Amino acid sequence: MQNLYLAIVAIMIITISSLIFLYLYKEKKKETSFLNSQLKFKQEIFIEIFNNSQNGILIVDQKGTILNFNKPFERIFEFKESEIVGLNVGDVIFGSERNEFLDIRNKVIQGKAIMSNTLCLERNGLSTEVRLLAFPVKLEMGEMRICLVFNALAYTNSSLKDLELQKVYFRQLFENSPEAICILDTEDRFVDVNHAFEQVFGYTKEELINSSINDAIVSARLKAEATELSENVIKGNIVDYETLRSRKDGSYVNVHILGYPLIFEDKKIGVFGIYKDITEQKRAEEALKESEHTFRTLFEGSSDAILILDDNKFVDCNPATMELLGYDSKENIIDRYIWELSPEFQAKGLSSKENALEIIRTTDRNKKFEWLLEKKDGTIVPVEAMLTSILLNEKKVFHVLLRDISERKKMEQRFEYLSYHDFLTGLYNRRFFEEELRRLDVKRNYPLTVVYVDVNGLKLINDSFGHSMGDDLLKTVAEVIKGACRSDDIIARLGGDEFVLLLPNTKACDAELILKRIKALASQEKVGNIALSVSFGYETKNYEGENIHEILKKAEDYMYKKKLYERPSMRGKTISAIINTLHEKNRREDQHSHRVSALCERIGMALDLPEGQLEELKTVGLLHDIGKIAIEETILNKPGKLTEGEWEKIKRHPEIGYRILNSVHEMSEMADYVLSHHERWDGGGYPKGLKGIAIPLQSRIIAIADTYDAMTSERSYRKALSEKIALEELQGNAGIQFDPELVEVFIKKVERNLA
Repeated sequence: MQNLYLAIVAIMIITISSLIFLYLYKEKKKETSFLNSQLKFKQEIFIEIFNNSQNGILIVDQKGTILNFNKPFERIFEFKESEIVGLNVGDVIFGSERNEFLDIRNKVIQGKAIMSNTLCLERNGLSTEVRLLAFPVKLEMGEMRICLVFNALAYTNSSLKDLELQKVYFRQLFENSPEAICILDTEDRFVDVNHAFEQVFGYTKEELINSSINDAIVSARLKAEATELSENVIKGNIVDYETLRSRKDGSYVNVHILGYPLIFEDKKIGVFGIYKDITEQKRAEEALKESEHTFRTLFEGSSDAILILDDNKFVDCNPATMELLGYDSKENIIDRYIWELSPEFQAKGLSSKENALEIIRTTDRNKKFEWLLEKKDGTIVPVEAMLTSILLNEKKVFHVLLRDISERKKMEQRFEYLSYHDFLTGLYNRRFFEEELRRLDVKRNYPLTVVYVDVNGLKLINDSFGHSMGDDLLKTVAEVIKGACRSDDIIARLGGDEFVLLLPNTKACDAELILKRIKALASQEKVGNIALSVSFGYETKNYEGENIHEILKKAEDYMYKKKLYERPSMRGKTISAIINTLHEKNRREDQHSHRVSALCERIGMALDLPEGQLEELKTVGLLHDIGKIAIEETILNKPGKLTEGEWEKIKRHPEIGYRILNSVHEMSEMADYVLSHHERWDGGGYPKGLKGIAIPLQSRIIAIADTYDAMTSERSYRKALSEKIALEELQGNAGIQFDPELVEVFIKKVERNLA
């Protein structure tokens, strides 16, 4: 999305600048040479943006004739230059939305920039939702051109969703951290602070944002030290430091500072600072020197686990330690080594004993580290340990403070898991796949087979049954693939309906066996009434000299070829399943559809339509309400009057039915008839407000048959009307809701035969 806005701003700047230079050219001929060079420079910038934008860009003339487009446009819509250059963009890209494009074109010609969400057609005839930006542009002296920028929402939503999820986790960690945290820019100005920071220093976030940290919490005598610390972090170092900082009320607070450089795209953009208020700890250290009684009070009353370590053994501990470790007596802890209260190995396989001895040996004043402890019942608990050197009875010992960080670790592990896994299926994600591909692309793993798997009919199922069922389909496919693969095979979801398998040490013939297992398992699964259908494409890297990315491309190409063969059959089966499901949801719809189909056929016969058109009319009459599959069952079967919101949902069914049928090539014309069967002769219908003969004949026929059957059939909220009243209603609305000539044909030639 950010790329789209950057492209928009850049192109509009270029356009405005070009107009300014053209004006100056006319007014100041003496500067012609200079202005020409500037115009050329701006055009070169435009060309760079045109070629390097991540969004599809299309240049058309004022009539809509396609003049040029960039590579991302070709990738989104899969058109080649030779196929569409010179054609009208309204016909090629916008299809049924052509009128919307004409409206956009007229506004752009008037000098306006238009942004909207719309449906466009890919080369294969499928609709894809895009965000469209259209604006006028002059790339050279002469006629105005129209620039269309396409951002495919299907490709961005997944990425945006993942990004938003990461932002949520970061914000939760940031706001709920017990440590005071701030984010600074490279000029030491506050960008953000958390609640703990506000509490520690007495400022509100609003008071600190954009102000200098040195002016807010650093006293005059410590500014040189603070500046040196910031410069050290900006250079890329991590700072671990204790010092004094000022509160808003002028008092001082002892803090332990952990400073980290913030790096984005290999550039240092600021500083991440964690401040721990260690004032009480410092006071405790001073108090311990003065009074054993004061120390004991603090020691025993602390909610954190505290132990005293002398000669590598614990010589004392407080009640919180016993609670943390699950012991009921100090004797179970005192006189034991730290590694005796720990598992044999720490994280990353380090020996607890050797690790503890090294930490104790290298600690001078204090050291913070993470540690694994073993409770009495054998449970392992992660803690954050602060090892501090203190004087007790004039002897140097270590004060050990332990804090349970189990919840923090769970959150960190969850965040790490989500960074490498697909949140919906639990499989690995694209990021992990790309890293594994680099790792596995070595000689010892050859032959290395790559398999692309595509779920057939996902969009159709989403449109028909909702995204919840589409998600269930994807999760079922994921389970089927896992059940057919081996434990060391890598299975990832790349996004949308695409999966990929990395099969090390797998020949093509072995890959075929795995794919057969997947197909066999898939044939046994259904989601609702929909049978699973997947298309495969694979390629094998046998030698070190082969390019793995070319192998990937071949596997993907093979998969798309297979999909072209398998998709029509799958969609036909899916539409049959949709019809069956709709009729199961509402038996009245089943009977109604068949009666409307029969009425449509009789009207067509009365009009002497050819046999082929009669068959088509019967079929479209049967399918006219297929879009109701996406309407809640409670609304379809509601006995009383629908609310305004429920009625708006019902009115969506022609468009839903259009999308379902339009996905099958042989039904594309019928899709238009279904889309328009609630249009009115006077233009007051929906969804497009078509009027008169602009409404397809078949749609006008369905409208009469549909209404007549609805009136003469019993409903849960009323009894059936008589044929006489129904005919009076049709006649009364002839020329208003219905085609008057068709109403006359129905009354004179069809209804009499029904009687």
